Amino acid sequence: MRIYYTHIILLYLVLVGCKNNPNQENYNQNIEINQQILSDSTIVKYYQPFKKNLEESLMNKPISYSFDTYKKNDGELNSTLSNMFADATYEMSNPVFNEISGNNIDIVLLNNGGIRSIISKGNISEKTAFELMPFENSIVVLELKGQSINKMVEYLRKVKLQHPIKGLQITLNNDYSVNEVSINGSNIMKEKKYYVATTDYLLDGGDKMYFLGETLKTTDINYKMRDVLLDYFKKYDTLKLKSDNRFIRIKWTEKPF
Repeated sequence: MRIYYTHIILLYLVLVGCKNNPNQENYNQNIEINQQILSDSTIVKYYQPFKKNLEESLMNKPISYSFDTYKKNDGELNSTLSNMFADATYEMSNPVFNEISGNNIDIVLLNNGGIRSIISKGNISEKTAFELMPFENSIVVLELKGQSINKMVEYLRKVKLQHPIKGLQITLNNDYSVNEVSINGSNIMKEKKYYVATTDYLLDGGDKMYFLGETLKTTDINYKMRDVLLDYFKKYDTLKLKSDNRFIRIKWTEKPF
């Protein structure tokens, strides 16, 4: 009903604005409409409240449902929310990258600090995606050799954060030394090329992930991280997130022999 009244008001303003002025001259010329033409302040002031209410209504419209409350730090080295970020990035971005290159993404690496909110139990809206990712970060796919992936593992081992990762399985010992590492179940080969999905922010050195700068080739798939989330939320009517064993530490209750 709110949208209906808005349309009536806008139509009235257009009709009033289109009335012939007897003192107005007619010019047979095209006038380009662009941002340099000033808006009629009276009209803008009149319809702005309706426009704002409409936008807020659309932003808060449910597009999915969260089974529980999920956070980026509800696990030691991986978390429900960080895992979702990585999983969503792979699921939504890989078909795009494959269409462009004919290749598939091997690893996803994002940053924990880029997750700016939680997902609360209940309805998920477009506003949720903007709260989670208020930045204009875009997904890029890098071609990295195995030796760069080893630097990635060393970085993750040292920072001890729940950075979103997928495809890379890391098991640490109790003292945070590396116990086992694999990429989709296979050992890392130093000279092999791997395709890593990340963001343009991290590629530029964000969070000191300088090893990403060793990329042999960078593919911009023209996909905003926020749009990845929006598309993922719209794909699944209910989210049930979980932490898993993609990045874990073996905890010893007693000192080993």
